[in-house]
Amino acid sequence: MMDHLPLPEKHMQREDKFLNALAEAYRLQEAIIATTELAIISTAVDGTITSFNKAAETLLGYTGEETIGKQSLINFHDATELALRASALSDELSFPVQIGFDAISIKSHLQNVADRREWTYIRKNGTRFPVVVSITALWDEKDKLIGYASIATDITAQKAQELKVRESQEHLQALVSSLDDIVFELDENARFTHIWVKSDEYLFLPRNQIYGRTLTEMFGEAFARPFEKGFQQVLQTGKTFNHEYKTLANDERWFNAKYSLIYDHGLPTTRVSVCIQDITARKQAEISLKESEERFRLLAENISGTIYLCRNDVNYSMLYLNDNAAVLTGYQANEFLSGNIHFSDLFHEGDRERIFKIVDEALEKKVSFHILYRINHKSGVIRWVEETGIGVYSSDGLLLMIEGYLTDVTERILSEEELHRIADENHRIFNYSIGLKAVANFEGYFIKLNPAWERLLGWSVRELTSAKFADFIHPDDLQRTYDTFKYVLDGNDILTFENRYRHKDGSYRWLMWTSSPDRTRGLIYASAVDITDRKKFEDDLLLSKKDLEVAAMELEEQNRQLDEFAHIISHNLRSPAGNIKALLGFINDKSSLEDYKLIFEKVKNVANNLNETMNELMEMLMVKKNTDIERTEIRFKDILDKVVQSLEGDLIQCGATLTFDFNSAPKIIYSKTYLESIFQNLLSNGIKYRSSERKPQIHVSTSIIGNRIELRFADNGLGIDLEKYGAKLFGLHKTFHENKDARGVGLFLTKTQIETMGGSIGAESKPGEGTTFVIRF
Repeated sequence: MMDHLPLPEKHMQREDKFLNALAEAYRLQEAIIATTELAIISTAVDGTITSFNKAAETLLGYTGEETIGKQSLINFHDATELALRASALSDELSFPVQIGFDAISIKSHLQNVADRREWTYIRKNGTRFPVVVSITALWDEKDKLIGYASIATDITAQKAQELKVRESQEHLQALVSSLDDIVFELDENARFTHIWVKSDEYLFLPRNQIYGRTLTEMFGEAFARPFEKGFQQVLQTGKTFNHEYKTLANDERWFNAKYSLIYDHGLPTTRVSVCIQDITARKQAEISLKESEERFRLLAENISGTIYLCRNDVNYSMLYLNDNAAVLTGYQANEFLSGNIHFSDLFHEGDRERIFKIVDEALEKKVSFHILYRINHKSGVIRWVEETGIGVYSSDGLLLMIEGYLTDVTERILSEEELHRIADENHRIFNYSIGLKAVANFEGYFIKLNPAWERLLGWSVRELTSAKFADFIHPDDLQRTYDTFKYVLDGNDILTFENRYRHKDGSYRWLMWTSSPDRTRGLIYASAVDITDRKKFEDDLLLSKKDLEVAAMELEEQNRQLDEFAHIISHNLRSPAGNIKALLGFINDKSSLEDYKLIFEKVKNVANNLNETMNELMEMLMVKKNTDIERTEIRFKDILDKVVQSLEGDLIQCGATLTFDFNSAPKIIYSKTYLESIFQNLLSNGIKYRSSERKPQIHVSTSIIGNRIELRFADNGLGIDLEKYGAKLFGLHKTFHENKDARGVGLFLTKTQIETMGGSIGAESKPGEGTTFVIRF
């Protein structure tokens, strides 16, 4: 028969087993808390620290002995942040919140939910870093507040990553934080009467489908029931009602509807305001906190990485390993725990010796170790692992085991390697390109240039980046460059743009650009090629073409003038020659001496006229051929005085009035001979073609039109019908009035002289009103 123990003894054994199991569970929990990378700090109600795990020591640089019972949680916080938080909570909670531990804990205390937010922590050495802190109020079984639990996570790396994301994306967080609340007003029947919202895009329905309707009418009784109940409660009690709900759309968004009674001059009304606030982030945080708390209770089985406890032997024999080991290694946790496979067996041969060395040195110094190395996954692929661990020692300093945390960082390492490869490739492409590569900012400075710039322009990269790039651009190209630069800043790409850049020796090189903006970073990426030789070839080609065109035009003009001159000679000599032939036909053998004398006198007159015509033609020919004309500075008043003296008798005889105004342009650099001839012909025309109905009035003036001098001779004479005679006005021997002295030579000669000097002449005239000749030099 089996011996039976007395009942008291059995009871004691069961109690011992329970206590041992409880101690073992507590020890495992402490080991897990000590192993996790989350900094876990618990405090008393006043904020005094009551526990401080290994991760907190690593994070803040303090030991548990320095903090537990000696410091408050606020010692790690930035004082300015605490003051700002206290002020914000005072506004939010409608009562003053003290600057201190209340600013950290009061929200979790009052709302009985974890308060998760970002703070700046201060290490023992004074350095500052960002953390996410989740603080939860702790209650005993009688719902009495006994303290707080704080879980802090260093988000320095996360912040750095967020900065990179912000540089490459459109600041998603800024978009989310810019969303505004929606405010409605309901009447006594819970019908919507007013809506206030930043944009109608935020509304759950178009405005016209909301006004005058209730939630029941819009979304049905089931959805509207809690809102309608809260509405009645607000009307009856005057107290604010809050209801959190999930949107009917399948987008996992949460909102809070805050119902408040509207008061008018301090008196309650039957109207209610409803403020709809997007609390998705908060709800997600609460859900995450719940999950975090659950993971905290079962951390070893739910943490994303792999937690382990192992012996410090040659194989690192596992005492505990969570199920995530299967994801990391391909082997199940029980395979390691049973000894069928050892973790050290998976070390990559190239990293094995280094791993052992780092672990041994850390254990000897009793400090934590951090290693990045490779393992061989069961599938045969290589995995990168990041491991953080520390020795567990007895009270007398004896090493008991090693605990740690393993993370699969393969994707991160591969991404970094790919990033380095791309960066190196871009560097080589940028620096070894024979073309011109440039990165400029929106302020107009080059910030990066490849060496090809120095070779092409002679300036060093430092010289080119120390001044605005506009300082190197040809003045004639500046405005086009500014306009194109603005076009690029507006977000447009440029495929071909040409301008000139100054070489260090003072010459200019033509560049053809392509560029594209990065508005997120405020940069412009551009490349250019030297097209100076091409532009020179084009200029030479254009110059040759222009020379050919000018030569062709000159030849055409000469041919025209030759035809005109031949026509004039033919016309002007045919009549005198015919006249002489006709006169000589009157003489025969029977003619008397008197007949000969008479015919001779007439032939003499024809010869004189022919000589005069030939002189006129030679004078015009000399004007056309004269290309080397002396130019001097001449005052218009001096020329006018000289011509008036030669025509003074005619002016007095016809009672002409002559006025002038040379103030705008008193002088000109011109041929004195030609200018006197122009004044002589135009002034005599004003006298010759005067009206018999009024005394002549002649006004001579100068002005500046554009960059040219304009001379005007205006008279009140007979005038010319320009519609009828305009095309012939300046022709040789063209007259338009009955005047015995008119020969049609003066205007032709004047036009020839003006055009020879590079100017032009035109006329403004109406019959019976007068004529104005306009000369532009």
